[in-house]
Amino acid sequence: MKKLTEEHKNKISESHKKRTDIDTGNYFYCLICGKQFWRKPYDIKKGDNKFCSRECYFIWQRGRPRSEEFKEKCRNKKPWQNGNWKGGITPENKKIRASKEFSEWRKSVFERDNWTCQKCGARSKKNNYVRIEAHHIKPFATHVDLRFDVSNGLTLCKKCHSKEPKGREICQNTN
Repeated sequence: MKKLTEEHKNKISESHKKRTDIDTGNYFYCLICGKQFWRKPYDIKKGDNKFCSRECYFIWQRGRPRSEEFKEKCRNKKPWQNGNWKGGITPENKKIRASKEFSEWRKSVFERDNWTCQKCGARSKKNNYVRIEAHHIKPFATHVDLRFDVSNGLTLCKKCHSKEPKGREICQNTN
């Protein structure tokens, strides 16, 4: 780490004094507690210059009157429902890949291949992590009956797996 000279420290402290000078117009008074606070010019342009802290902002929010329309909207919203929620329509592919059966299939393929890439022979060692992935020899999308067949799996490192054709590439080549 670089050590600062006394002269450099003085210059830094002087620049801070200039920046926080009250005459710059970057000081405001909190609407809730009346405390004086400083804001960056960027925040002033955004309009973030009414409250000194989040606590004061939340106090202000608590006391605000709400419209009947807003209150009704809040009453009807389910607490567990995210704005992006589409009614529980998880794709079938995602459900299968998150299943316990799929997880056991991957583990069986890794154990059979001794956690070693079958293309390049890469394997994790101390201080040398290699990410391995289970690859379906016959495509997952088109061969539903072989999805959990261990003989249809192959252990590949991430680099080799990225070179293998997958998903849409295979479906386009067969059509």
